Amino acid sequence: MTKAGLICGPYAAVEMFETRRLPAIDIYLIGEIDRSEHVSGEYVVVGEQLTKNPVDWEIPTFDPVGTGEHSVHDQVEHWKSIVDRGGVLIGAFEGDQFLGLAIIDTSFEPGLAWLAFLHVSKPFRRRGVATALWNEATRLAADAGSDSMYVSAIRSSSAVDFYLSHGCTLAQTPHPVLFEEEPEDIHLICPIAENSIRP
Repeated sequence: MTKAGLICGPYAAVEMFETRRLPAIDIYLIGEIDRSEHVSGEYVVVGEQLTKNPVDWEIPTFDPVGTGEHSVHDQVEHWKSIVDRGGVLIGAFEGDQFLGLAIIDTSFEPGLAWLAFLHVSKPFRRRGVATALWNEATRLAADAGSDSMYVSAIRSSSAVDFYLSHGCTLAQTPHPVLFEEEPEDIHLICPIAENSIRP
């Protein structure tokens, strides 16, 4: 468990809350995340460069009752398989209040970790919760011996700008398996040794 509060350095300061490594059964917390967002900008890859374009679309929250691609049921089943294969579940909390969730596979490949999931519920964004989850994920990856972390990010400017501000750059050679799974995502890589915050 890591207490987050006014972390200085390459990342923004965060308010007082804590991150916890969670048991696999807590994957069901995905159902408590409000992922809804209005998107006014998105990134695309042109050649080998990122380009930001204005857009106007909505991301709905996870469907609580259906079984489709963006339902709570589908998300829990999909990410449970990653956790069952050794992925680490990290939660952010303020007291008993659940704020957000991350999943990291610290041994995705030799020397390479994969940040598989990072979501902060809408009411708790812009407070440093995502940074706290990122910091804990990079710490765990570094402790496991990884020197880089791979991120497949949704195209929204809020998501991509967050990762760019935390040291990620465009992956010049996207990971073939992850790119096949998410060809519309922005595929990023981050050198952990230069960018992780260690306690």
